[in-house]
Amino acid sequence: MTAVSLEVTPPHAPGTIWRLSADLYLPPGEPPRTVQLLLPGLTYDRRYWTAPGTAGYVRHAVAEGYAVLALDRPGTGASEHPPADECSVEANVEAVHQVIRTLRTGTAEIPAFSYVVAVGHSLGSGIALLDAARHHDLDALVLTSLVHAFGPLYPEAAPALHPASGDPVLGPTAFPENYLTTKPGLRSRLYEHEGGVDPELSAYHEETKSTVPLGEGLTMDAIYQPGPAAEVDVPVLLVAGQYDRLFGGGDLSTEQAGEVVAYEGKFYTAVPGLEAYVLPDAAHSLNVHRTAPRWYAAAHEWLARRLPQAAPRRAVGN
Repeated sequence: MTAVSLEVTPPHAPGTIWRLSADLYLPPGEPPRTVQLLLPGLTYDRRYWTAPGTAGYVRHAVAEGYAVLALDRPGTGASEHPPADECSVEANVEAVHQVIRTLRTGTAEIPAFSYVVAVGHSLGSGIALLDAARHHDLDALVLTSLVHAFGPLYPEAAPALHPASGDPVLGPTAFPENYLTTKPGLRSRLYEHEGGVDPELSAYHEETKSTVPLGEGLTMDAIYQPGPAAEVDVPVLLVAGQYDRLFGGGDLSTEQAGEVVAYEGKFYTAVPGLEAYVLPDAAHSLNVHRTAPRWYAAAHEWLARRLPQAAPRRAVGN
């Protein structure tokens, strides 16, 4: 693993630089042609992808022979924390677009990659979706925990937040004004399926929570509009937790992959062969659940099948 720093320019301030933090993982041998860009969701940072034991997505992806860049989005983790109102969904999309451009051209620390696949969780999925719709700079999308229907717990998501500077896990760090995180103990209720998460992973889930700038929360509506999905024209895999209570509901059940494809196909009208995978015994935060390795395997089988030209050799010894 190599810690890397990337500089991006926010769209509202051309002369300003935001410094983003990321970890680059490479399998043994020559760098592969394909990199997975991992984008965490609201109140998460790159540690979402490196849970201990078999729950670590990064470990699985590298074992499959992929390079991985696990990114802390603006305002999260070790990345720069700009004023909260500047850190909007739009700013995130443009930051990700610049990171993708860097992955294709390379730097002294980062090899140049021929193929870039975005793997997102929740809000991170939405940012990848908007980037693909606007910039057409990705080769495939794996969008987890995001569909165009809200679940019964979605109205509780905003009231579950409080100032990050006063949180027992994140405080007393002096975050900028209007940086928030989940209130103590609520992650398990909102994001976990009871009985589907081992106690040590539930503790990790709480201990690794991150910040959300208010600007993200106030601008998320752009993700849920039908227009952006209709502009995506590369392969898409949707991954849903069987018991996700934040997304899915009404006319959409997340218990069967076919039902997810039938519903979401009305939005992803230009995607060639939209597919879905439903992770059993899991809720919104897929990666902390006992069944998480099943979706890791499904995603890599899908990538090898739908993007064979980008499939790497498996890492040595795996």
